[in-house]
Amino acid sequence: MSSLIEKKRQYTRDMIIEAAEELFSRHGYHNTQVMDIVKSVGMSAGTFYNYYTDKRDLFEQITRRNFEDFRARIRKLREPVNIWDRSDRFAKLDDTFSAYFDYIDGHRQQFLILLRGSFGVDEELDGNVWRHYSDIAQDLADDLQTWLNVGIIEGVNPHTLAYAVVGMAMHLGHSYLMEQKFTREEAIKTLTSLSNTMFESYLTEAGRKSLENSNDMQRRFEDEHD
Repeated sequence: MSSLIEKKRQYTRDMIIEAAEELFSRHGYHNTQVMDIVKSVGMSAGTFYNYYTDKRDLFEQITRRNFEDFRARIRKLREPVNIWDRSDRFAKLDDTFSAYFDYIDGHRQQFLILLRGSFGVDEELDGNVWRHYSDIAQDLADDLQTWLNVGIIEGVNPHTLAYAVVGMAMHLGHSYLMEQKFTREEAIKTLTSLSNTMFESYLTEAGRKSLENSNDMQRRFEDEHD
């Protein structure tokens, strides 16, 4: 019996979240009210408040879930990565930035609310959101530290490079939505290329030799298939 009750509660939560995400995306956070959400779901306001304290509580939970899902997805995309293989690094970077723009396209209004102070909900939530971005940067910094340890790169603070990459992605994501001067494909290509160029600027001698070997193998493959 308790299992059925919990399944029903989870179903109700999912309905509220689905309706709220659509309304937040269409009308924005400030122009969406609790009554809009409960009307869309077809429930009473009392039922809503059995699950969430208020609209902000709901928005924060949606935000946390989406960021956690996004973080888990890109961590999975990067594993395993053959850091000595340039083509594999490129592929993983491309997959990562593609996932990032999937998130932006799927949560446009939420992304703007979270990224731009003028759309911010409040300082506490802004701080929580920044911690999500910091967690993503920390994952990248951990990868860079591993590459430092194995000797493929040198002479870089992994956190500096990680935050630089995250900063580029945040700014391009904002410009992609607001200015529309480039396509998502162009943004992904640019982020992939710049991130790899930054990485390769810190290659050790062993890293450069690995890059040369990778380029030689790529040229041989292309010659054989011409």
